[in-house]
Amino acid sequence: MTVIGHNLIRKVDTFDGYDILAHPLSHRGDRVFHRGESATSSVGVTYGSHDLMIARPTGIGSGGRLAILMHHGGGRHILEFYESALPIADALLTLPEREQYALAYAMFKQADECGAGARADEARRWADAFVDGRIRKRRRGGMCHVHIETRAEKQLRRA
Repeated sequence: MTVIGHNLIRKVDTFDGYDILAHPLSHRGDRVFHRGESATSSVGVTYGSHDLMIARPTGIGSGGRLAILMHHGGGRHILEFYESALPIADALLTLPEREQYALAYAMFKQADECGAGARADEARRWADAFVDGRIRKRRRGGMCHVHIETRAEKQLRRA
């Protein structure tokens, strides 16, 4: 699971609970992009293993949300986000199929990469705090709370 802002990419078993708005390039062969003008060029990029759909959640409290559903060798994944005041779905659905696919794929991959970067930064922050001895535990009400103190807090504590 990865996080971009408050948007989660989560793994699911099925895409139940979503109304499919668009299924760009639904045939695997359409997801092979050749470079240059000639379709017979041997140099190209294939996204044949990544099936994308643009959808809206149908559950209670899901108004104003848009989802990108991706199915690939790693399973089925969903990126949901709020449209807010911007008509993202309208703009996305007016594009031709190839551009819909490219933009939805780019949004999904960007969210995934941001989540991976955030996890790496957080792991580095905890590792640095461990080395500096700035991880503190506190018990209250039968629960253990762990946090990282700042360098200034550590100096005050040691003074």
